[in-house]
Amino acid sequence: MVEPIQVEADRPLPLPALAPGGPGPYAAALGIVGSSAALRALCERIAAHARSSATVLIRGETGSGKELVARALHRLSPRAGRAFLPHNFASIPDSLVESELFGHARGAFTGAHADRPGLFELADGGTLFLDEIGDASPSVQSRLLRVLQEGEVRRVGDGRSRRVDVRIVAATHRDLAAEARAGRFRADLYYRLHVLALDVPPLRDRRSDVPALAAHILESLARRDALAVRGVHPAALELLLAHDWPGNVRELEAVLTRAAHGAGSGGVIGPEALGPEIGQRPLLVRERHATLRGRTLAYEAELIRTALDAHRGNRSRAARSLGLTRQGLWKKMRRLGVRANGDPIEAAD
Repeated sequence: MVEPIQVEADRPLPLPALAPGGPGPYAAALGIVGSSAALRALCERIAAHARSSATVLIRGETGSGKELVARALHRLSPRAGRAFLPHNFASIPDSLVESELFGHARGAFTGAHADRPGLFELADGGTLFLDEIGDASPSVQSRLLRVLQEGEVRRVGDGRSRRVDVRIVAATHRDLAAEARAGRFRADLYYRLHVLALDVPPLRDRRSDVPALAAHILESLARRDALAVRGVHPAALELLLAHDWPGNVRELEAVLTRAAHGAGSGGVIGPEALGPEIGQRPLLVRERHATLRGRTLAYEAELIRTALDAHRGNRSRAARSLGLTRQGLWKKMRRLGVRANGDPIEAAD
């Protein structure tokens, strides 16, 4: 048998090698990259909730992709042919929020030179995404409650109400139940919003998606900014997998964008390009794997162990989360020396 070619440890991994299975089963239909068990469970719930017109509350940390989930809900819903309009309460001053959402009549305030519909009217028949709903002021909360209760909206300075048919999808990084108990958020509005719920997992709970996300981000940079990096150093990939990502996918995108600009088109992203905050945890793959093949096998073994841990050793479920058959997973486990009982991984070189 011909022995595999041994490659120097500093040989970069090309982008296709980061995600040999592609961006995942949901990228084309939903625009969501990854294939981890946590992401699969989320996408199944998205598909189930999309058929309804009930209000949905999306909960998740900052940067975890809540708007992407909201767009996926709309894309799969019967309203997909109508408007999807987002509004972020954290980005617009309180003085402008009511006019933005509900519209205004001519002369309602200084500068209101003409009648103007708000987002509720513009989204009629479609979906209105209310991001960071926990930052809404008490007065706006009161008006939102009325719209949800009555299905009518009244422009600022106008005495006439207008019927609207809008599906509300709200999102927050706050614990709205706790906010309501503390009196900082209207409890009646919380119950109106919390009909259906989706919890977006943080990136640290789906680390196996990091390589596919990295490949997707870097490919997007190549198209958008002509920053076609040649590859990623294996040691840099190890650091990306080890990081906890408190800023989630948004932080990953920022780190890789900065690194790609530093490397330039045709360059390689090495560990030093990721910044000191990404290198504070030990590497997942041990330095004894001196070849690219050794590092790749160790990385593959680490993904399998993570999947097995996530499913408490259930090989069938772990195999599905990795896009493998049960037999295929077993063969890889035997070849890589992976055991499902938490023992150390010994990847053959």
